Amino acid sequence: MSSPKFRLPRLSTGQWITFGVIAFIAVAVFSDVITSLKQVSSGEGPPQAQLNGKLPGTSLQVGHRNALTFALDDTAGGALDPACVAGNLTPEFRVVKVTFLGTAGGIWKDDRSCGGILEANAVVPVVITVIPLRAGTYHLDLIPKSGSKKAGSGTSGDVTVGS
Repeated sequence: MSSPKFRLPRLSTGQWITFGVIAFIAVAVFSDVITSLKQVSSGEGPPQAQLNGKLPGTSLQVGHRNALTFALDDTAGGALDPACVAGNLTPEFRVVKVTFLGTAGGIWKDDRSCGGILEANAVVPVVITVIPLRAGTYHLDLIPKSGSKKAGSGTSGDVTVGS
């Protein structure tokens, strides 16, 4: 009894080329999907975060301390390293301190303050303590950053300061 021989079908050169191209595309798509799943599950890729919270709805007073409280949420991608909050608080406000999860962040410099590493899918409270320096209505924009790079959406609005 002889072993059965596998015979390739008789295809023209053009048909073999078409088959090869289709096989190459199928392998490329499959490997791209597997690589993308690995990145999503391992928290790789650029970090995306949200700075959630509201600016004070009542009028602040010149010279009095006020705490602006937010939640910094690393929603996707990798870790925020370092986790920073940036905004246009100066020169209308003096930033006294910034805390990330109750731990002091860096000083407010170049319109931002940074804490430690915020892992992917983690949320920490951020408290920015400010003293208004002048009366008026000011539009504030606060955003999350990973170091010096913008890392997502923040919060903004008008804050009124009375004398």
